[in-house]
Amino acid sequence: MVSKHPLHLFIFLLFLPFWSSAKDTINSGFNVEVIHRDSPLSPFYDSSTTPFHRFTEAARRSLVRSRSHRSPFASTSSIESIVHPDTAEHLMKFSIGTPPVPVLVVIDTGSDLVWSRCKPCIDCIGRSVPLLDPQHSSTYTELSCGSPRCKALDASACDKGPKCNYTYGYGDGSSTSGVFSTETLTFDTTDGGTFSIHDVAFGCGHNNSISFNDHLYGLAGLGRGSYSLISQLGPNIGGKFSYCFVPFQENTSTSIMSFGDQAVIKGNGVVSTPLLGEDSGTFYFVILEHISVGGTMLEVPPPKASGTGNMFIDSGTTLTLIDSKIFQQLKQALNTAVKLPPTTDPGKTFLCYNATSRDGFPTITFHFAGNADLVLHPLNAFTEPSPDGLVCLVMLPTDGMPIFGNTVQQNFHVSYDLVGKKVSFKPTLCSKVSK
Repeated sequence: MVSKHPLHLFIFLLFLPFWSSAKDTINSGFNVEVIHRDSPLSPFYDSSTTPFHRFTEAARRSLVRSRSHRSPFASTSSIESIVHPDTAEHLMKFSIGTPPVPVLVVIDTGSDLVWSRCKPCIDCIGRSVPLLDPQHSSTYTELSCGSPRCKALDASACDKGPKCNYTYGYGDGSSTSGVFSTETLTFDTTDGGTFSIHDVAFGCGHNNSISFNDHLYGLAGLGRGSYSLISQLGPNIGGKFSYCFVPFQENTSTSIMSFGDQAVIKGNGVVSTPLLGEDSGTFYFVILEHISVGGTMLEVPPPKASGTGNMFIDSGTTLTLIDSKIFQQLKQALNTAVKLPPTTDPGKTFLCYNATSRDGFPTITFHFAGNADLVLHPLNAFTEPSPDGLVCLVMLPTDGMPIFGNTVQQNFHVSYDLVGKKVSFKPTLCSKVSK
């Protein structure tokens, strides 16, 4: 992400890693597989639960996550993310170090730091957790507290000793702490090859909150901050990445995340909207202008300041959260269009209808700036029927920042271009995307 501000550009350049691959495809980019945390391919999968129950659990995590978006944290002794790390919904494998240690990490567009559990690991005692052993990796290098990259991460780190010791906190009070270092990351690509990225700045976590699940070995922050994985890949991927999430109920198939030219989407049906709020930190802000249900158009308040957005796109949040006043209008429009008596789920959280299928439910169109109209079919906007015969809207009202969540993004190829400052969408059968 190239900034017009010299200081931002300087910090960005500090984090550029060196890239190598098993074959010379740097210009075309690469693809990796991603799984949903509730997929049968995931260690979190519970076959005894129904799809509706898994959705409501994802929604609960989503609400916990969204509450932390209300305001950022401030700290004079550490850096903090305003998201909850264990609420993100998609997982990715890569290897770290030389020889490589395979890890399963949360991918999260709502945070920046890349980190992995490392030896010695205080929170790993009595737990079966694959660990990077820095003493046995030939590519591991600790950053000194006075190094430019350490200062860019946390200006107070130099008060803690010769090493770049860090503490990174999350919105639920959990944290990771250790030594900010550099390492080699290796990705298994979908075409059977590998890509190795050298000199990636990451957190070598020696003391991580016990709340981090045994199955998760770290986190890959995909936000817009200078030390996120996306920013560190930088010119190596041309500032481009994308994903195509397979629908929740079809998650026996892996989803695809692409980097570089592989992330560019073309052809009929592509719409694009500007990415805004570059100076606001981590999040991918856009402008939502209207929402429509059939012929009913709902006006959405514009951003409060020029050059900012009024909604951000978040791959880690299941639900879509809408300004509470707009949501009431949406609810009225849906009640008219569905022609079924409205009700709620047992937890009295969602707008629901007594129905045995989503047949006949209306489409909902989100109209983003730049004539980027996203038509959300019932698969995107409503749950599968519950065992009790309920079909529920996957959106809720909020008095905080509206979020375009990952359920409504299912079966859309979503492509981010940080250099061109835009995000593009194309309706796609994501299970059919070339692996």
